[in-house]
Amino acid sequence: MKWFAETTDYKDSTPNGVYLLDDGKSKMYAFKAKGTGAIKVFKNPIRIDLRGRKFAVNPVQFKTELTEPEPEGRVFTVTGSKGDQYTVNEVRGSWSCTCSGFRFRGECKHIKELS
Repeated sequence: MKWFAETTDYKDSTPNGVYLLDDGKSKMYAFKAKGTGAIKVFKNPIRIDLRGRKFAVNPVQFKTELTEPEPEGRVFTVTGSKGDQYTVNEVRGSWSCTCSGFRFRGECKHIKELS
């Protein structure tokens, strides 16, 4: 898990926040509103829709007691063509990957390389 700063340019005055997301950026564990010191921690992770939103790794990684749950099944770390690291997970024949290709299309070259 890492803290990501939202960099989306909203045309109105909507402030961007900082989010504690899993490596696949699909689940949010905590949120910090811009300009505040309070961190809102969620009891259960919240699915986040990234469409139309931009994020960058936050330069400050705030301390929390939260830990990402251990994935079930077999876990592989794969280096993508541009050097990014992705996590590929296989549970009882069902594959998933943290890359954007899998998130949007449901398949990717990282899984094809391993299966």
